[in-house]
Amino acid sequence: MRKTRSWSLVSVLLLALGACAGEDTSEVAAVAESGGGGAITIFTDRTELFFEYPPMVAGAPGGVWAVHLTNLADFQAVTVGRLTLEFEDSDGRKYITVDEQPSRPGVFGPTPSLPTAGMYDLVMTLEGSQVSDEILVGQIRVYASQDDLPPLVEAEEVGISFLKEQQWPIDFATVVAEQRVVSPGLEVTGELGSAPGAVADIAAPVAGIVRWDLNRASPAEGALVEEGEPLVRLSPVGGDDTYASLKARAEGLQREVERAERLVAVEAVPARRLEDARHDLTVVQAQLEALDASPDETYTLTLRAPISGSVIRRDFVTGQRVEAGASLLTLLDPRRLHLRLHVPAVYASQLGSIVAATFTPEGSRAVYRTTRLLSVGVALDPIRRAVPVTFEVDNPDDVFKAGMLVNARLLSAEPDPVLAVPADAIVDEDGLFVAYVMTGGETFERRVLTVDATDGEWTTVLSGVLRGERVVTRGQYQIKLASLNTSEISDVGHAH
Repeated sequence: MRKTRSWSLVSVLLLALGACAGEDTSEVAAVAESGGGGAITIFTDRTELFFEYPPMVAGAPGGVWAVHLTNLADFQAVTVGRLTLEFEDSDGRKYITVDEQPSRPGVFGPTPSLPTAGMYDLVMTLEGSQVSDEILVGQIRVYASQDDLPPLVEAEEVGISFLKEQQWPIDFATVVAEQRVVSPGLEVTGELGSAPGAVADIAAPVAGIVRWDLNRASPAEGALVEEGEPLVRLSPVGGDDTYASLKARAEGLQREVERAERLVAVEAVPARRLEDARHDLTVVQAQLEALDASPDETYTLTLRAPISGSVIRRDFVTGQRVEAGASLLTLLDPRRLHLRLHVPAVYASQLGSIVAATFTPEGSRAVYRTTRLLSVGVALDPIRRAVPVTFEVDNPDDVFKAGMLVNARLLSAEPDPVLAVPADAIVDEDGLFVAYVMTGGETFERRVLTVDATDGEWTTVLSGVLRGERVVTRGQYQIKLASLNTSEISDVGHAH
């Protein structure tokens, strides 16, 4: 095991006096090393603060503090920002030290100095474009003189050393072990599919020509379209049932109705003629409405998107003639999908208490959760011999693709909360369930766990981790490697 880094009076004096070449430092070197500094780790909702500080003597020049700040949004080093240290003594007097920027990524090096001995409440404030935070540190002691510094105690460090400079470059994260509702369930398979109403097939309602000059902007496969956006324009071809023929007939009947109204008004023709003209016009207008034509449409019919979504199939080429009923485009709205799970028949009696599901799509290790149960089948799928269970899944960022296979877990009614850790925190090492627990900003312990039920996201822990401890969910392998040769790893990284 390596020794804990300790700040000594010698290092403080050498820093304060400069230790210039040619100066007599024998008196400084003769001073016995002393303790009084420390190392503190604090987590907030935004940042992780880990800092080491030297012993502080009233009125003496300040030694360099090694303040490490991690952005918890991605567990990366804070690379920009201004750090303010505000000390407040027992009489309410405040003393400010400001470090304008990190000395290197993630590390600030303030050198605070305080005039009088005593206990000071310390607040650190980080201000920057990357992350801003206010961190209540607690009390820091300032000693009256060098003689009051406590003796330096060299204690062996317990655990695995893994420095911040090793954590920041890798995919690393920690999560707090906490009370959670963990619902054990049935492991099943299934697939993600489109929701009813989220798929639209755009077919030609009448025969027509897809003219090249009118359809250069028609969307290709994969294109995103908005509801109401024009997709395809059909030009008229010969025949009585074409859009152009219907529109021309409607215009003629409209003129006939107007003429009949004038003639009936002067009793030049019987009223029955007007009634027949209106009836014929109503029939033709209904035919046009069925084609979804807008009132201001020309003799070329424009087909518009009935939903917002992506074009998943295009079945025409410009210049071709299409017949009525021919498929032109297929749209899919991927923002809502259905998760269809297949529960073996032997578990059919257990489906009455299902409340949620977790699932992992193919090609991914992430676990997702949905609580929107849509249906539980009342009959077995005759081919799979399984009961279909369907959930709705939101997909706002298009993470999931229709047709993806999934491994899933059906969750029953929720039990009482229990101590749990993320399933990603648990590593199988030679048949043992292991977690790496952060005991300090740069120290970790390997713990053997006793686990119980899991819902795929969180796993119940019966022993090995305490509530409030932070377990590593990403980066366990690198910590394990560090544990194999801690003595060598501890010599690199820091240059405080």
